[in-house]
Amino acid sequence: MKRLLLLVILLLPATLLAQSTNLDRERFSVSYVKLPSDPIIENDKRTFSINLNGIAIQGYSKVNAPGTLDINYNFNGTSVSDAKIEKIKHEKKNKEGKVISVSYTYKAKAKFISSANINVINALSGQSYEKTFNNESNYTSNAFNSYYKAERHYAVNKYDIKSNHRSKHKSAIKSNIKSYLNSRYGYVPYSTQSEFLWILASKRHPEHQKHHEAYNNMKVIFAKMKYDEPMDEIRKELEPVIQYFNDVIPRYPGKKRKMRKVKYASYFNLANIYYYLDMPEKVKENAQKLIENGYDKSDGKRFIRYAESLTKTLEANKMKSRHMKVLTEDISNVKEEVKETPQQPKPSSNLELNKAYLITKKNDTVLVDINTTNIAKIGYDIKTVQYDNNGTPIGTRVKKAKGCKELLFIDGLHYKNIKFKESSIKSGAVNVGQALGGATDKLCKVLFESDKINLYKFNNKELVFVTPGSDKGKSTSGMSFVFGFKKNLMKLAKSCPEVAKKAKAKAYKNTEESLLKFCNDLTDCDTSKSIK
Repeated sequence: MKRLLLLVILLLPATLLAQSTNLDRERFSVSYVKLPSDPIIENDKRTFSINLNGIAIQGYSKVNAPGTLDINYNFNGTSVSDAKIEKIKHEKKNKEGKVISVSYTYKAKAKFISSANINVINALSGQSYEKTFNNESNYTSNAFNSYYKAERHYAVNKYDIKSNHRSKHKSAIKSNIKSYLNSRYGYVPYSTQSEFLWILASKRHPEHQKHHEAYNNMKVIFAKMKYDEPMDEIRKELEPVIQYFNDVIPRYPGKKRKMRKVKYASYFNLANIYYYLDMPEKVKENAQKLIENGYDKSDGKRFIRYAESLTKTLEANKMKSRHMKVLTEDISNVKEEVKETPQQPKPSSNLELNKAYLITKKNDTVLVDINTTNIAKIGYDIKTVQYDNNGTPIGTRVKKAKGCKELLFIDGLHYKNIKFKESSIKSGAVNVGQALGGATDKLCKVLFESDKINLYKFNNKELVFVTPGSDKGKSTSGMSFVFGFKKNLMKLAKSCPEVAKKAKAKAYKNTEESLLKFCNDLTDCDTSKSIK
């Protein structure tokens, strides 16, 4: 027992000393300019042009072409793949785990992929290259209780779903383009408070107080650092801190772990301080000592990589410091994302085209290209892209609705010629029939078609019912329909008492979603049932 007690007493001081070398991360702030990998050295040559709004390269002036960097943006479109209806099995079990019922739901699923590219011409170097950016996302619908309803939902909403994903992809791609251009060419001001030194944690360690004094002094000095101000004064003020960490090292000789740990903190702290003072040779010197010390060789190797990268970047930019004035401005006055002369598409690949089959009233079928931005404007007419003999877009051709029967896009979007009276006529009517408020030919988006009811959408806002066999439609925005909404739906549902009863009970609203439900209910109606 006495020997055991003596052993514990002898080991206790060594244990306490070993614990006293624990290190804490103590944070400090830094501010500097992230230098580019492919710089424009002359400050007055830092100009760029781009046909995409919302892009700024830090340290550059955005101008109308030509700039030193001329960047041409092209969105290549959005494609869909893996479109399918997924069947999901649901089992209900009793307390014993036995399946007592099975049901199924169905979800529409699809994957959307967008791509864009930029072509960059550097007038100084003569370099020209192309860079591609991609983005993708998955779509999953709500659950439906039948395969048909899930399929119908996707078919009706496919274009809108694709449009929403395309919009999100464009935003993400734009952000990636901005990050890429700034990384390669920009001078980006940067600040962080997440850098740290290794400082002794235990108050019992003889260096604890001085370690913390050195850290607190260093923290105050680094807080003065500004990305656009020189570092001379900060370097001078940090000399006592640097001297202290150097003085600690010889006071802890030998290769015992606790000794190497204290020296490790000094080498690490010195390497980190020198890195933010833009002194890569001093970083490498202390990084090598970190490796030789052996406590954590990986940190030493990491600092060597940092130092070599910093040296390379400073040399490429012909600078000795990452601190500089940064002027970023937009003097281009560009108002449109992709500049086009009205009615004259820019003769390049900047147009995002959608192919469609146009069926005329004479039943002629023509494959046409339509600019995406003109799809939403389809109504009284269609604007199709025209080409010269070399296949270059040279303008648009307007085809009036009265000469068109149908327009079927390859991606499934479908328009039909529907004759109906608009709910309201704005000034500047396009023809006499419209001016007098009569029914006129208009191209409407197909929302729903069945042998019982058809629903279309005009001008992206006005819903139109057409009963099978009728040559005219009825707007749900018209005064007579709105004021007699319930009676009008009951009349349309006269073949199905069950749906007519729901209409009478105000189960439907005059919205696209609700009227689509009305169409589905009417189409799915079992006419053998009667109202009880």
